[in-house]
Amino acid sequence: MHNVISTSSRSDVSEEYAERVDDLLPSLHRERETTQANLYGQIDFYVRLYTYPAPGTGTTMWAVDYSDPVSRELEETESYAEATARYEEFVRDAASNLGIVGDGPQERFTTTDVDGVPGPLPELPAVTTDLVEDLLDQPGNPALYLVRSESGTGDEVCLQTGQEAWIDRRHVVLTRAQALTELGLEDGTSRITSESAAHHAPDYAYLIRYVTHRAEETLESAADALFPAPTS
Repeated sequence: MHNVISTSSRSDVSEEYAERVDDLLPSLHRERETTQANLYGQIDFYVRLYTYPAPGTGTTMWAVDYSDPVSRELEETESYAEATARYEEFVRDAASNLGIVGDGPQERFTTTDVDGVPGPLPELPAVTTDLVEDLLDQPGNPALYLVRSESGTGDEVCLQTGQEAWIDRRHVVLTRAQALTELGLEDGTSRITSESAAHHAPDYAYLIRYVTHRAEETLESAADALFPAPTS
């Protein structure tokens, strides 16, 4: 493969040719693609595979376009096999540098078609105040937890309530005890329910929304445990 555009190396083609290829790419279908969105939802990393007739000669070319926030590498070749191998090499190298989001889940690609790298999590269900209040009303020591759905493709997930002692703690989103602590309440001679919590907790409406928000933050970590990122 030879460099068309490179942040770190000298280009192997003329500036005019590089500009013509670069101008051509936005109009082309992406044969393969791996992307990652930043905290603002913008794609600031991608590796893309293209094919096109080379400007000036019409020769069928394959190109791998790599871009991250600080660099750009666009390489082309007449060999599909070579381009595919280079595409996957870029993606696997990037995957080896993915870290952990805070103290939570594994960082993942937003989209990818390369086996063995951390792909996106499935769509996650919403944690609602109704679910949190129902948790307060359940007997025993209940917890809200994430499970794989029994229907669909197997990559679908849903929230369920069960007794904390019988649930894998990695899949727990919120326990009743945690909810009570956040509300500043605890059981006494009578058990706290959602109705009594509304009467006893100052600023209950605000606090129950806060508890819900905290549970939403835990949801992705629970999903990460259900769908562990590949290690190879």
